[in-house]
Amino acid sequence: MSIAIVTDSTSDLPKDIADSHGITVVPLNVRFGMEEFKDGVDITNDEFYGRLQREAELPTTSQPSPGDFAATYSDLLANHDGIVSVHLSGKVSQTINSALQAAREVDNSGTKITTIDSGHVTIPLGLIAIDAAQSAASGASMDEVVGVVEDSMSRARFYGMVETLEYLVKGGRIGRAKSLVGGLLKVKPIITFEEGESSPVASPRTRRKGLEKLKELIEEAAPFDHLAMHYSTEPEEIQKLADDLEHLAPENGIMVAQIGVVVGTYAGPGSLGVGFIRKKSG
Repeated sequence: MSIAIVTDSTSDLPKDIADSHGITVVPLNVRFGMEEFKDGVDITNDEFYGRLQREAELPTTSQPSPGDFAATYSDLLANHDGIVSVHLSGKVSQTINSALQAAREVDNSGTKITTIDSGHVTIPLGLIAIDAAQSAASGASMDEVVGVVEDSMSRARFYGMVETLEYLVKGGRIGRAKSLVGGLLKVKPIITFEEGESSPVASPRTRRKGLEKLKELIEEAAPFDHLAMHYSTEPEEIQKLADDLEHLAPENGIMVAQIGVVVGTYAGPGSLGVGFIRKKSG
């Protein structure tokens, strides 16, 4: 049985990695005024962050249309027996609803497409998709791939440090991290994703202390099946963090990637983060 894996662009997977695993990425949209771009297709990350820092009005984002998903699913079913489509949390985006609507339209039998709300976003979502793709490549059935996804979801985690909460607040994605807003200009907040939304972890006063806290959180979470780090505008800083934590790298190494334009709309410049899937206990 041949199972195709689909995710969305908030997985922040570099194109070469997605391609190497045969993962199809459906892009979300970002809009500056009247200009709309598909994430990772019509605008590069560097072009986006340049505009984000220059323009007075923040961009907005939107989910792929059901038609975008339907076209993707139809193309894939021409050469595959089934599809597992795993996406960002439904608490922060309607992407999963577009995927569900398209699946009902394309798969009349209801047996060929399984859509999954991962409860995650950004790098952990990408790592979950990689696990799904590796399972599918090994010849796993649809149910077996879904089982792998659910297991990876339970072991996935994200920690991110933002330069300011301004972008999360203005974008309406602050979630439980709203408790940090009182110190908006005084801290370098560290957040995680719990039950599908942003949640506060720590409020270090300086960037240096924030990086130290991130290291501590990562060391406490080891060992890993996957470990990835990403940045919006400071590649040297995240590479140094990866180098400092090389001793915790799993067999497949540490993936370093740039935060894409949709996640970057809410994270903002100067953000960095770490996503991982822990090793199974025992």
